[in-house]
Amino acid sequence: MNDFHMENRYYFLTPVDLQVLQRCPDGDEVILSLDLGMSQQPVRRRGPQMILADGTSLPLPSPRLSANDAARTILIFREGQWTKWQYYDEKTGRFYKPVFVAEGQPPTVEISGIKMHVTDAGGPQRDTRKKLQALGLVRGRVLDTCCGLGYTAIALAGMATVQQVITIEKDETMVRICRENPWSQALFHSAKIQLIRGDVTEVIQGLRSGRFNAVLHDPPRYALAPELYTTSFYRELWRVLRRGGRLYHYTGNPRKQQSRGLPERTAARLQEAGFIRVRHCYQGVCARKP
Repeated sequence: MNDFHMENRYYFLTPVDLQVLQRCPDGDEVILSLDLGMSQQPVRRRGPQMILADGTSLPLPSPRLSANDAARTILIFREGQWTKWQYYDEKTGRFYKPVFVAEGQPPTVEISGIKMHVTDAGGPQRDTRKKLQALGLVRGRVLDTCCGLGYTAIALAGMATVQQVITIEKDETMVRICRENPWSQALFHSAKIQLIRGDVTEVIQGLRSGRFNAVLHDPPRYALAPELYTTSFYRELWRVLRRGGRLYHYTGNPRKQQSRGLPERTAARLQEAGFIRVRHCYQGVCARKP
């Protein structure tokens, strides 16, 4: 268990703000967001520099973007230069790319090309809202098994009926992205959220039986984490739930080829683990503990 804090200040440019800045004549001023849409400020272009409202001077961004990247890539200013906001983890062999979705929306992340949120009909906020609606009204303590960018844990903590959210994350690169992402900062500052670093299959074994009123299980795709789709793991989810507790399990869109059959297999395993009222719901399966 650890407490985390945003140790550094980062600046960001989305594709939209980058285009506005590039089109701005030298000496003129434009309104930009340097924190991914959470606020705006006047920025003056002066030669090879951009002057912020507080007088801070930053170099103009120079990274070259391909046609495919131009609409999706977010730039981050760190260590004195603008770079693409992306990482390659040599230990996992995975490539992490925070992706711009739309103005005013938090970014999502692609892990080796697999997108973390459903954004076809909106951004991550809509996807998170739909998952919470599928989970239903919850009270007390909630377990969020896979933190990711933290949007679900933050949304749960924002509910007046929720007392505490325990969220778990083992991926060091994801935690690094959360540290930088302005939309993830409540993970480190909300009194309701406890972020535990570790493998959920191991951490859950140390959690008290019947501790949670609800569990939101939003794992990575099956190909990335098959251990989070097993009957033995579902038995642990059943154990830490209180009687009558709710479960929402994300599986992905069953109409897509890669997800075909997964909701049905998931439902069968949940029933085998002891869950009842197992049914298909938004992008996944819902269930209850008797």
